[in-house]
Amino acid sequence: MKPRRSKVSVLLTEEELARFERYCVERGYKKSTLIARLIRDHLNGEGFEVQGEFPLNPPQS
Repeated sequence: MKPRRSKVSVLLTEEELARFERYCVERGYKKSTLIARLIRDHLNGEGFEVQGEFPLNPPQS
């Protein structure tokens, strides 16, 4: 089963967008794929992980 994906909007200046689009064209990246990779790489580099959910009322023995 594929993981569910969510959409994110990013605001860039015209200059930033032009640079980003040019980079993607020159390097052969799809914009959304590169953005997702950059976010993933940054979070991994920061050692940031999502804490698992814990039940509010754990089962009692």
